[in-house]
Amino acid sequence: MGSYAIIPAAPVLLDNVDLVETAQTAELRATIRATLRTQPSWALPVETLPPVAGLGGWGIDRGIDTVSGRLFTGSHWVEAVESLTDADRAAAEAVDPAVIIALLHAHSADVEVGPLGSSPNLLLPIDLSAAVTDNAPLAPVDGAADFDAAVVTALTGTAEIDTDRLMALCASAETVHADLASLRAGIRHIVARGGTISAPELSVDERVHEVRCLCGTGTWT
Repeated sequence: MGSYAIIPAAPVLLDNVDLVETAQTAELRATIRATLRTQPSWALPVETLPPVAGLGGWGIDRGIDTVSGRLFTGSHWVEAVESLTDADRAAAEAVDPAVIIALLHAHSADVEVGPLGSSPNLLLPIDLSAAVTDNAPLAPVDGAADFDAAVVTALTGTAEIDTDRLMALCASAETVHADLASLRAGIRHIVARGGTISAPELSVDERVHEVRCLCGTGTWT
């Protein structure tokens, strides 16, 4: 038995990324970190973590050494990347961006995060559709808003998560520019062990830059 947390995985919610951020963004970031602090440690739904994980592919010179927990920014991050072996670089590039963002939030919240097996508490970062409206980050995709609504219903519509429906939605997330890879992996991990998952208690369900953001916690047995 353990807990789980769903947090938004949009990079714009990290410190000093959105230089014109609103009070809403700062408040949501604080909520994410308060959620992480509800447990002393979390496991991300991955088998291993790469030596370093960062957001250089997004044009953000920031990353973390997953062994020491040290945060690198600016030129220090560039130097850390340049020192990687080819194998380590390939491992870093293969990491889901949502996992990287979760690691950065956890660092700021001063909580421990590791791979599967390191904690009974699962951390599930998600990024719902970025293509819902004309003002969203990506060009609108028909059905994106309905997709997001269906995900929320599968998560919260009954006392236990509708895992069959949720897994089917996760499989089609890329078609509406959503990233539910970590959610899918975490649900699969629990279901494979015969577990059941309580519906999350959502502390946040709001839009930031037209992207629906969820934050909440629940338990699994």
